[in-house]
Amino acid sequence: MRTLPLFAAGFALLAAAAAPAAPTPDRPAPKPMTRAEVQQKVAERFAKWDTNRDGKVTQAEFDAARQAMRAERGEKRFARLDADGNGSVTKAEFAAAHDGKGAARPEGKRDGGRRFAHRGGPGMGRGGLMAMDANKDGAVTLAEAAARPLAMFDRADTNKDGVVTPEERRAAWSAMRGPKPTA
Repeated sequence: MRTLPLFAAGFALLAAAAAPAAPTPDRPAPKPMTRAEVQQKVAERFAKWDTNRDGKVTQAEFDAARQAMRAERGEKRFARLDADGNGSVTKAEFAAAHDGKGAARPEGKRDGGRRFAHRGGPGMGRGGLMAMDANKDGAVTLAEAAARPLAMFDRADTNKDGVVTPEERRAAWSAMRGPKPTA
């Protein structure tokens, strides 16, 4: 299975919209995305991880940023459960956070409880970050981080107009995932 590095978040935004789920208030219908928007998203992510602002992200910086993001997600999940904001979750609050089938709907779930791998950020481990280190110096620059998402964008932009439409995104997502296995 192919994985997307966390720095490919810009393209992950493209792929996320390709999921066959219907638009919801928390997840609007996919919109076309430009190459400049992908570059901007990658640069924003990179800036969050480059904590010492030296223009490079080391594995230590990346691990620390990842830990901080996990903690923030946990706090958000708890806040969603704690409806009255009193710092504890009652059984009623817990039950209210579940759908009618009794299954929790954690962040990142899609219709049918299917979790798309790019949401959780596969490839974020040591191999994923260092795989982007083109010159093998132990750190990833913005140019190295942007290379893969931009290449993916360029492959998805089949008509080469600088914009990836929802249709192009779906086609790229299907091609990336490969053919469905036969039963």
